[in-house]
Amino acid sequence: MISINYHLLHRILTCAIGFFCCFGLSQPALPITLDEAIKSGLGESYVVKEQAEFVKASRFSYISSIDPFLPRFDIDSSYVRIISPRTPISTYTSDLSDATDSRNAFTFTGTISWRVFDGGERFAKRRGAFSEWEREKERFKSVREEVLSNIKNAFYLALGAKMIVGKRQEAVQASQKIYNLIQGRFEEGVAKKSELLQAEVRLLNARIDLQKARKEYEKSLETVRSLIIIESKDPFDVEGPLTAPSYRGDYKTLNDRALTVKPEIIAQQKEVDRLMNVYDQTKSAWYPKIDSALQQTRQDTRFFPEGRSSAVIVSFTFPLFDGVGRYYNMQGAMSNVNAAKQRLAETKRTSSLDIARALKEYEQSIDDIALYAELVREATSNFNQLYGEYLEGKGDILNLLLSERDLAAANENYVSSLARARVSLTVLQRAAYIEDRFN
Repeated sequence: MISINYHLLHRILTCAIGFFCCFGLSQPALPITLDEAIKSGLGESYVVKEQAEFVKASRFSYISSIDPFLPRFDIDSSYVRIISPRTPISTYTSDLSDATDSRNAFTFTGTISWRVFDGGERFAKRRGAFSEWEREKERFKSVREEVLSNIKNAFYLALGAKMIVGKRQEAVQASQKIYNLIQGRFEEGVAKKSELLQAEVRLLNARIDLQKARKEYEKSLETVRSLIIIESKDPFDVEGPLTAPSYRGDYKTLNDRALTVKPEIIAQQKEVDRLMNVYDQTKSAWYPKIDSALQQTRQDTRFFPEGRSSAVIVSFTFPLFDGVGRYYNMQGAMSNVNAAKQRLAETKRTSSLDIARALKEYEQSIDDIALYAELVREATSNFNQLYGEYLEGKGDILNLLLSERDLAAANENYVSSLARARVSLTVLQRAAYIEDRFN
């Protein structure tokens, strides 16, 4: 009865192993490097294109802000039907009979005007438009850097998942090697049936882990596909080295540099400048407006009027009282400036915090690489030692299987530490806005 159960379990495990072998087959895929992924992602990113349009819009607004500095030319034409026939039509006509007899008046006026003084309103608007343009350009840099960071993170995670697949394939091969050894010893009558079943279960678990790793890799590839905007559903593969980064930096240097060049900080500084110009614009309402104009008016009873009057006009306008709006508009504009300054201080604070945390995380990931590399060496040595002892008939199968599992876990953790280090470096580059020139 016991022998029948052993054979039945053996058949079930063998069928399951064969199923996972067939199910795990993959199709050939087009390899994509990190540079290719970055080029495609930045070129096709929707948010990058969106921000580029905002930059264009702010540039157009800045160009149009030159208009108040230029002279203005206006024409006006009108027709008037006089109800009372004894009312003079026009003082410009040279025919007095037309002025008393006709009920029709045709007028054509041409004016060239230019504002001489407006209290600085034009300058404030133009400087504000320029600050807005500069702000949108800095936001474009920030969006581009964020997209770049997301692509690199996804690529390195996918590359790590790919290498984990390779390490689990090695674990399957090691489990298969142990299983073949025990099966041979079992057929010779040296190993026990329970030892063979333990090795078979371990082999099946290794294949299950391999299949899970492949699925995780496929999911990571879909993330990369989404970020680099690949519309085609054709299979592709990430390709490139996954090595330990060599960059070393200190917090003070990174933070001092970031406070002067980071796009988020500069963009907020430009927002403060823009709001300060809005304040200057509202303050201009307290100053008089001086305008000049050269005007010619033609008016008489003819469709093409001949009566003409030319004039040079200089006007002075100042609102002695128009309510309390001017005062409170200035107060509101200054409150907006103060709020933007507080936001700038908060942006600098969070930036410094992000750099400190990212640097600590990166340093920890570098230390983890060294520790896991040492663990891989120790686990490999332990596995080889126990495998040799088992070949000589001195070792224990349970210890051998545990050492093989520890070796597989150490290899996976080492690969994961490499991927985490690369991701940590990318996060640090994003937080401190440092160039991607470190291997």
